[in-house]
Amino acid sequence: MKPKLKVECVDCNTPAVAAETLPASEAEWKNKLTPEQFYILRQKGTEHPYTGKLLHHKGDGFYACAGCGQKLYDSKTKYDACGWPSFWDAVPGAVDKHPDLEATCSKCGGHLGHIFDDGPPPTGKRH
Repeated sequence: MKPKLKVECVDCNTPAVAAETLPASEAEWKNKLTPEQFYILRQKGTEHPYTGKLLHHKGDGFYACAGCGQKLYDSKTKYDACGWPSFWDAVPGAVDKHPDLEATCSKCGGHLGHIFDDGPPPTGKRH
């Protein structure tokens, strides 16, 4: 999957935004997010490969949704695979998987990228 600029690496104590405080309209999302985050999270865009600030990030912690702060991926599941940060699994319940391989944040619906079947063990998945 291509978490792109949708995520920030955070420690385990960073609180997520309460669901009732999430933006209710696309105009509110546009005001909350940077133009690039809005393009990726809300318009299902894609960051150019090999350009993301988290591609080579090696710190411990969680990668969280830039839209709502929900923890999406544990740094322990990150691996080098392609031009975007890649993970072999998500935090349980944090990522919704759609029939077209799209992955979205289960809390705010933000587009995270896609899930492919060419990842490493134990899941064989690449988020």
